[in-house]
This record gives sequence, structure tokens and C-alpha cells, in this order.
Amino acid sequence: MSSTTDKVDAKDAYDEQNMFENGRINLQIGAPAYAILQQCASIMRVATEHRMAREEKEGFLFQYGSRNGDVAYRKELASFLTRHYRYQVDSSSLVVTAGATQGLYMLASLLFSRGDVVFVEDPTYFIGFQILKTDLGLKTISVPMDEEGIDVDLLDRLLEEHKKLSTVSVTEERPFWTMLYLIPTFHNPTGRCLSERRCRQLVQVARKHNILVVCDDVYNTLCYERDPQGNFVTPPPALISFDQETDPGFHGNVASNGSFSKILSPGLRLGWIQAPKKIRSLIMNSSYCDSGGSFNNYTSGIIASALQLGLVEQHLGKIQDIYADNMNAVHKIITEEWPTGVSCHLPKGGFFIWVEFPQGFSCAELKETCIRDHNVSFYVGSICSPQGLFGNCLRVCFALYDMETLTDAVRKIGQSARLMMEAHTT
Repeated sequence: MSSTTDKVDAKDAYDEQNMFENGRINLQIGAPAYAILQQCASIMRVATEHRMAREEKEGFLFQYGSRNGDVAYRKELASFLTRHYRYQVDSSSLVVTAGATQGLYMLASLLFSRGDVVFVEDPTYFIGFQILKTDLGLKTISVPMDEEGIDVDLLDRLLEEHKKLSTVSVTEERPFWTMLYLIPTFHNPTGRCLSERRCRQLVQVARKHNILVVCDDVYNTLCYERDPQGNFVTPPPALISFDQETDPGFHGNVASNGSFSKILSPGLRLGWIQAPKKIRSLIMNSSYCDSGGSFNNYTSGIIASALQLGLVEQHLGKIQDIYADNMNAVHKIITEEWPTGVSCHLPKGGFFIWVEFPQGFSCAELKETCIRDHNVSFYVGSICSPQGLFGNCLRVCFALYDMETLTDAVRKIGQSARLMMEAHTT
């Protein structure tokens, strides 16, 4: 399948009319299942009644709201993140956003200008680098990954090289000459996590070269690893915690961009940025923020009640069970039933499984075959690469469908792959 078609698919991926077009099973869509989203109705009903009892006296949520967001939301969110992360999250470090997409766009557009150089992982979330490259006109430099995450040694050399060529003047309004966009925890598309060794190394490199690291931290709490008693373990520490851990009092190179889209509902359009004071100040002092106040004041207040009542915590536990079962079932089918020579890393969290075929195998051709013969679709790895690499890889989302539909579709992909590989060897 051509790269042009992949771009069209990417733009249509979350279009309601295309989601289940002609009964197609779209394993490319990174979204929660409708069966799971239906549970949000009762959560929002209870939380709304709880908060409205207060708003009948105050009416605060119906006002523009403070620029950094509802106090109750930031307090409850900080408590929630502290419980699930491996470090103390201060509510004063949080700014309300209308989701992680807005957070990325806002940070990149406020701090950088068209033509500036920025750095991205390869592979990465395809819409993430498209926002930087296409929407904002930034020049993206790709940095490869391995089993531990982004290659920090190579990043160090690339930063040194491009810093010498940069004409960006660093000021209080523009405190960084470039940024790195990455997904350090339960990476999209590979499912991997940046190792603790690399986290510490990356923070030092970021400080050395005075760059901003923007973390897409939307999957962090979706951890499926269990302890010996069968309980889900705490997710790996977020990269921003390493920025605070080393040299206390001198941190400010990492921003964590989070969202409720994966753990509750994408329709809420609610998220947060956790960032150092200088970044928060730039956001809140912008005309964009000054004009509108809080970026989703009403919904953040309702979710504050949902957090306070423990409803989000309960929901998270339920979906962890579902997604863990789905992920393990998909991995088992791929490793046991798909052709020899296919490799598949088992993630410990997130939404995706990344599958690698032998070099020369065309996952674009496999996708065309699966759509034609089975009405099943997935993302070809090349769409996740700013350089169009990984044509021999594919990404499967295990979150959107029930177990039966999901496993049936994965088996059909494997059957088509086997026939293709056998045909190419005869």
C-alpha cells in the first residue's frame, strides 16, 4: 500500500463513520472499546451530581477558570499520579489541557518557530511528528531506538552537530533552542519503555545541550505487569521524575504531557502538562491561555470529583484486567501461530503490539491482502517512521475490540502472512 494511502488512513482513523466501515476490523485504531466507554456514563453521572451540589452555590466551573486549571482537579490529579507513579507529584506543577494533542501543539508552537529543528524517535506516534513537521513547519531529525529506548549516545552527537548550525537565540521567552519529542513509557508503536539507565542519561544530555524533552505520557498508568500475588505493579518511573531526582533545585528540561483519553475517555478532551515553573509560566502568560482561561474548566471539575470518589481508580483496575488479557492473547497467537521468522516483543503495558517480519517482507502488501480477504486492517510500520522505515513491521492495537473479535482478526493476519511467505519461497 502506498504512503499516500497510509496518510489518508491516518487522517481517517478516528472518524466515527470510518471506524467500523463495512464491518472492517480496524486493529490500527488506538482507542478504548465502546464496551469500556459505556462504563464512563455512570462515572460521569455520579461525579457530575457530586460536583454540581457545590456549583449550585459557587458556579465556578461555568466561568472561564484560572489559567492553570481547577484547584480541586489539580489536587486530586496530583494525588492520583503520586499513587501510580514512583515519585511525589506536586499539584502546583500541573496545568490543565484539553488533551495530550493540544498539550504537544501548545508547547511546540509557543516555544519554537517554523523552520526550527526538533528531534523525534524513530519509530514514533505518527500524528505526533506530523503535528511538528506538517502543521508547525518544524524540521524533524529522527533518532533510532533499540530495546532500551531512544539511542541517547547518538542523540548527544546529533544535538552537538545541529547546535553549531542553529541560529535560534535563547531568551526568557524562548529558553530552549530545540526539543525532543518521545514516548518513554509503553511506547507507541513498540510498547517498550526507556530504561532507567537511559532516563538518567537523557536528562543529563538534555541539560548539557539545553533542550526541552516533551514526553507523551498517555499510557503510563496502563501497566499490566503483576507481582507474585497477582496484583498489578507500579508502572516504570516517568522520565520527568529523573529530572527532579538529580541535583534538586536544578530541574527544568522535561515536560510530561498526559491525558485521560486512554485511561478513561478520549471524548472528555482532558489532560495535563506537568512541567517546571518556567514552562508553566510561558503557558499561563500566553495570550492563548489568557483569553480562554482554563482549557476545559467544566470537565476538569467533574473529573476532580470522579478522582476524589475513587471512580477513576476503580475503572483503571477494570480496564487493566481487560487489556492485559487481550495483550497476552494476541502475543500468544503471534508467537505460536504466526510464521517462523516473525518476532514480537511482549509489552508490559500500553495499547499496542509491534511485530517485525524478516527484512524484505512487505507489510503494506500484507495489509492489502488482509483487507481484501478478511476485511481486517492494521498499521504498517512505515507510517510510524518520519523516514518511512519499518516497512517489514506492523502495529496491532489490542484495546478496541472484544477478545473473540480481536483474536479472530489476529489469526487471520497470521494466516495471510503465512501464505505470503510460503509463496515468496517457492
